[in-house]
Amino acid sequence: MLEAILSMPPLTLLSAIALAFGVLVYVVLDGTDLGIGLLAPFQPPQARQQMNISLLPVWDGNETWLVLTAGAMLALFPVAFSILYSALYLPVYIMLLALIVRGMAIEFRHQHPALFDALFIGGSWMVSLSQGATMGAWIEGIAHNGEQFTGGPLGWLSPFSLYCAVSLTVGYALLGACWLVWRCEGDLAVWGRRQALRLALITAALLAGLVIWTMQLHENYRLHLLAWRYSGPLALIALLALAGLIVTLRRKSQFLPLAMALTLFCAAFGGMLLAVFPFILPPGLLLTQAAAPPATQKLMLIAFGTFVPITLLYNSWGFWIFRGKIHAASASLSTGKQVDDRR
Repeated sequence: MLEAILSMPPLTLLSAIALAFGVLVYVVLDGTDLGIGLLAPFQPPQARQQMNISLLPVWDGNETWLVLTAGAMLALFPVAFSILYSALYLPVYIMLLALIVRGMAIEFRHQHPALFDALFIGGSWMVSLSQGATMGAWIEGIAHNGEQFTGGPLGWLSPFSLYCAVSLTVGYALLGACWLVWRCEGDLAVWGRRQALRLALITAALLAGLVIWTMQLHENYRLHLLAWRYSGPLALIALLALAGLIVTLRRKSQFLPLAMALTLFCAAFGGMLLAVFPFILPPGLLLTQAAAPPATQKLMLIAFGTFVPITLLYNSWGFWIFRGKIHAASASLSTGKQVDDRR
């Protein structure tokens, strides 16, 4: 593993790090507000209004990372982009359509709460399941000849990809529950804490099953995940994060449960990268084979290095300005005001 890293051209390694960073930031940010939509069907309209208000200032900034990362992949690894999106056209199309519908539902909920709640919930479920299936198909392997996709339109659909879809959806729900603990009050926060405890255990079980199944897919995966000098620290971080999550939930902490859940996600993401490295399209296309020319990599890394701090600043500013609890009374007043405005 270390030898593969040291032997890789620095520009290609930096490009891979930039791409992985963009994916991780998107997953932990947008995964959290997707989790709110996954939990929304189990709450009454008034509680959904609290949920909606907590997302209004941040949801669009979170999704910016998806656009930034997709653009980076297209420029930095064009061969992989072409093969990947040819193979995953259907789930990616579903995901993008659901993201559009979901964003519209968040912004215009006050116009018709019942309709837009249904669109918000349906969009959140479709995005989460699509992303999980996409991740599973990528890990399992994309059929290609090194230049183009050679599989069928449903090649991405398999028991493993469906397992990944369920696992990621449950993980997102965990993040959403921890978000409710942090940002909401009253019965909704209490309910979120109770759900987070349950979802933490389910997520851990699904994650353990995912690791075991992944090791059966390819010999490289098994060897990498059994290299304890690399996987051991990640496993320790994941176990400590899980323990910390349960302890902080029981101690009724506010932000710490979300921090622990995000740490668990980061450790799982690190384990996934450890398994597939140095492939960008496992198990056959290396990062070096799919990389753009050095001049393009330099230009795009400069652009990425420029836009990332700006986007991070925008995200941070939004979280800071709209920090604090979303009160049930405030949500009720907001709903009433919107009704009066329409009249």
